[in-house]
Amino acid sequence: MRHRSFLLAAALIASPMAAVSAQAAACAPGSVATYTAPGFTCTIDGLLFSNIVVGTTTTGGGILSLGNFTPFSAGNENGLSLNFTSIADSGLGVSSTDIAWTYNVTALPGFSIVDAFLALAGQTSGTGRIGVSEVLSNGVTLVLDKAGTTLANFAAIASLGVLKDQFTFSGASGFATTSILTNAFSVSAVPIPGAALLMGSALGLAGFGAWRRRRREAPPALA
Repeated sequence: MRHRSFLLAAALIASPMAAVSAQAAACAPGSVATYTAPGFTCTIDGLLFSNIVVGTTTTGGGILSLGNFTPFSAGNENGLSLNFTSIADSGLGVSSTDIAWTYNVTALPGFSIVDAFLALAGQTSGTGRIGVSEVLSNGVTLVLDKAGTTLANFAAIASLGVLKDQFTFSGASGFATTSILTNAFSVSAVPIPGAALLMGSALGLAGFGAWRRRRREAPPALA
């Protein structure tokens, strides 16, 4: 059911990381067509999103309608939500829908990416199932097999390729629907190279200056 779109997404994610663009605008609500246009980039709190691709498939009587992208922020997590309507209903025959969403996310200068947050909204009944799997280019994976959220922490990294495969499946006698797929990241400030050494040197010089002043101001020793 999901393999075709997942393989397509895997091929797309092999494209090179986008260079950070100082001209990128802040991410704002926009259509999928806008976000997936060639060369589109946008930023959210220390992160630049680029090379966004969305692919969809349906089988049986599955219904899938893409809505728009909206910025997402919660605590330290910032990213994008893909809003859509997906329905798989066994009353229309065994059916499914699938969304493959790939992109690159790059930390702006002075920051590193330190975790990934994934969320899915939806519901099921009977044999209906929903889920999403995510693979990051640093080897980290996130998986949800129902509506909810998950978080993965990892070593600080400058940029990531992100591949997501989301499915909605009715089974033989069930119903499933999904509507929002969210991906977000938090960043940490990158230490300035040599900053600790410079601070130590400055403190050392200040201490040396104070010592010299005390030497000059000290009364002469008695003969």
